[in-house]
Amino acid sequence: MKTKTIVFQEANDLYEFNRQAERCKTDVRVKTQSGTFDFDAKTLLGLFFALNLPSIDVYYEESETEFDEYLSSLEENPDTENA
Repeated sequence: MKTKTIVFQEANDLYEFNRQAERCKTDVRVKTQSGTFDFDAKTLLGLFFALNLPSIDVYYEESETEFDEYLSSLEENPDTENA
């Protein structure tokens, strides 16, 4: 299992994330860093609350290489966080 921390900048990011997650053959989970929320990334309704969060953790199988590449574009960047 692999994990990346991502940030949605706008609603379109959320929709594209959901579309990319649906393409995966394995489970994709989204969790808050506190562990309060844990849901299926392929369910759009569960993702809506994520727009208000500073970041979320995405858990997915290492075999999902295309999804991994896509997530890199949403990955939290510590360098710009404090800018």
